Parts: sequence; structure tokens; C-alpha cells
Amino acid sequence: MGSYIITYDLRSGNPSPYRPFIEEAEKQGLLYVWKGKNKVHRLPNTTLWGRFDGVVAARSAFERALRAASRRVGYAINDEKRVIVRASEVWVKSDIAKAPEPKWTGSTAFRTSRLHQDNDPFFAY
Repeated sequence: MGSYIITYDLRSGNPSPYRPFIEEAEKQGLLYVWKGKNKVHRLPNTTLWGRFDGVVAARSAFERALRAASRRVGYAINDEKRVIVRASEVWVKSDIAKAPEPKWTGSTAFRTSRLHQDNDPFFAY
């Protein structure tokens, strides 16, 4: 299992697809908060990451999130661009970063990221 980073562009619609998509993406194991070596970072807009068995599994998770978010907004959300890469060496710079809070530190970097994304108001979407 490896870490995969996905960058994407969604076509705008009414209502906006972004919040429903982010909420559905998290259910599929895709997060916008990244636990680095010493800090937890907010990734750039329209960038997610997750732990998957391969690029096909990462792509499938993204597509499931798109379909679920589409049902929520009442129209087909179109992703105009998408790149999925395996994260072998990652360097993240973010203006929204801080040391992990002990109360939201999990047993893995992914779990720590998810706990901060779900609970830490500093990282609210």
C-alpha cells in the first residue's frame, strides 16, 4: 500500500460541488490534510491524498466520491483535469501548518491527518 496524491479541477456548478465532493472524498479515504515529519499541513486547493494498493484503487476512490457528490448536488460533477501520482518523496509547504495536536495524533500519519481534518478547527474546509 502506498500514498497517492491527486490534483484535480472540477467544473463549477450551482450549487457549488466543492464541499460535497470533499466530504464524499474523505469517506473514500482521500484527505486534504497531510501529516509531514514534524507538522500537519493543509494541502493546496483541489489536492488530496490517500493510502491505496495502487493507482487504479486511488482513481476508483476519487470516482466514487465524484458520483456520490453528484447525487448530493443533483447534477453530474465534471472533473476537467486530474493527475494521480504515487508519493515516493513529498515536500509540502503550506501557510496553514502546525505541530500535531496530541489529542488528534493517531497511530499512523494518515490517521493523524484524518483526525486533524475532522476535529481541528484550524484545518476546517
